[in-house]
Amino acid sequence: MDPILKVVNVTKLFGGLSALSKINLEAQENQIVGVIGPNGAGKTTLFNCLTGLYYPTAGQIHFDKKSIAPQLSEVKEKLIGKLASIFQVLSFVWAFLFWLYYKPNTYYQVELVVFAVFLLISRLYIGKGLKKLQVWAWGITFVFLATDFSLAISLLIKITSLGGILETGIPVAIVALPWSVIAIPFCLYLAWQLFTRQGRELFGFKVGADAICRFGIARTYQNIRLFMSLSVLDNVKIGAHIRLSSGLGATIFRTKNQKMEEDVIEKDAIELLRFVGLEKQMFDLAGSLAYGEQRRLEIARAMASNPKLILLDEPAAGMNPQESSRLIELVRKIRKKGITIAIIEHDMKVMMKLADVIYVLDHGELIAYGTPKEIQDNPKVIQAYLGGSMAYAET
Repeated sequence: MDPILKVVNVTKLFGGLSALSKINLEAQENQIVGVIGPNGAGKTTLFNCLTGLYYPTAGQIHFDKKSIAPQLSEVKEKLIGKLASIFQVLSFVWAFLFWLYYKPNTYYQVELVVFAVFLLISRLYIGKGLKKLQVWAWGITFVFLATDFSLAISLLIKITSLGGILETGIPVAIVALPWSVIAIPFCLYLAWQLFTRQGRELFGFKVGADAICRFGIARTYQNIRLFMSLSVLDNVKIGAHIRLSSGLGATIFRTKNQKMEEDVIEKDAIELLRFVGLEKQMFDLAGSLAYGEQRRLEIARAMASNPKLILLDEPAAGMNPQESSRLIELVRKIRKKGITIAIIEHDMKVMMKLADVIYVLDHGELIAYGTPKEIQDNPKVIQAYLGGSMAYAET
């Protein structure tokens, strides 16, 4: 069975600092996966890569048969480099045709030559930018491709009335016809190659955090990030925003469809608050809740997006034993809903009771993975993370 989440050789660099180095991780459907390690091991960085807040320097992330961070295509990079060279070559002919096409209708022929040379230099520079995969060149290229396409069409329409080259007997059509025939399909092909997902990724266009949330990944944070001045109910409703189809206009004019969506979202939010045990506080301000209740509210907000995978970043941090026990029960209830869970946690009692498999990070590297029992007896883990003893984690 294919895993719902697969992380392959993910590396994240911040300048010269390696926060993650060739991390491999898998999560099966309806599984609880634990991620542990000392402070600074790269656990939250990994979650940030999974949710689009960071983009991996190298490696691949696949979720539910979708590529969140695919390997950049070397084949596509070479193809765009070749197309950029062709674009530069065609630019020389373009500059000549551009001048000949507009020359009969202007008195400023010298200025027109200067302008054509300026555009030629610009096109050559853009081609150089394409070869270096610079994002500014990606955007400007579409403008020039559109003008090339338009010029080629105009030349073909007026091919019989273009006259001669510099008042010689040589018709402009000898140059214009082959250039136009080549330019039209070339413009369409280069535009398509730049616009495909693999092409856009080469120029730095990534899958955004909002798109990843729509794919089905939700998360909580190590430091609680609630809207403290809003009600508990409104905090959960905000988590469902990606499920709404009504736009700004429908919201302003309160259309029937917008009201129906609002009613559905509110009912779902109330049900989620009941699920996490906060239905009695739904009209209280989020900032007035106790710490453990705020943690549960964050989980409810994450669930409001109907995720297939929830990432919990130290949900038991700062909780007393009673609150930790309630959290364990809540996580198990979430799993019963068919949701896969990845959890970062320093409380080893919580982790040993919950996780089906545990991955251990240390200084950005994966040093061990396995069942809780295997991790408990692993000498590398004891040395790197637990300081030589596991006794306190016995249940």
